[in-house]
Amino acid sequence: MKKPVSVFMMDVTDSSRNWKEVSSYLETVETYIKHWTKGLPNVHIKHRLGDEIVCIFDHYATAYTIAFYINQIWRFSDQPPYFGMSFGNVEEDISDIDIDKWNHPLMKHARLANERIKQSSNRTPIILFPDSDAMSVPTVEMSNLLLEYQGKLINEQTKLQRLISGLFSVLDEQKMIANLLGKSPSTISSHYKKGNCEIILKTFNTLQRTLNHQEETQSGTYPSNIMNELENTIKNHLKQNLKIITN
Repeated sequence: MKKPVSVFMMDVTDSSRNWKEVSSYLETVETYIKHWTKGLPNVHIKHRLGDEIVCIFDHYATAYTIAFYINQIWRFSDQPPYFGMSFGNVEEDISDIDIDKWNHPLMKHARLANERIKQSSNRTPIILFPDSDAMSVPTVEMSNLLLEYQGKLINEQTKLQRLISGLFSVLDEQKMIANLLGKSPSTISSHYKKGNCEIILKTFNTLQRTLNHQEETQSGTYPSNIMNELENTIKNHLKQNLKIITN
């Protein structure tokens, strides 16, 4: 029986500069991922080699959803994370997979995507390299172009714009964000527009829908409700712990 999954391999830019601090923070990020994905039947997470987290999740859109929110809360603005990502169908249960020994093409694709980012002079946060049966070449190219554009907009944000973008991704309420940051709603609105926050969030929703559609087409499953539940879990966790974003 086909089981739709997604994989990401996450690294941190220039992690050797302060590897102990980065490694400690990644342990915290790992606990966030475990909390966010409690509602999913199968998740495998491994923090290894100091600055790398490897994850295997149920459903095509899960890895991208988690990666997006990690980007939104990431503490080290001058050392952003980057994600090589793949998705497709597997025969085995995720719970039976040993990440260190799993030599499936999806793991190889995620590593290859990760290496492409590492070698790029214009580093984008995420590259998709899915199984060839899971998405057509034109759709892959279009999705990666959207990811590149999204990453460029995020990288061009000021520190305040990035903070406001992260808070909007969770709270989606201008007055609440203004009160939280001690600024006027008009100031928040101005930074929201200048930081292209609306485009960043629209791109996220478009890519999420694209991945859901691909899963429906290839696997016959209907993950939209599950992805909504996942997002609600992430948002509720971050609403209750806003210091994760604001610190």
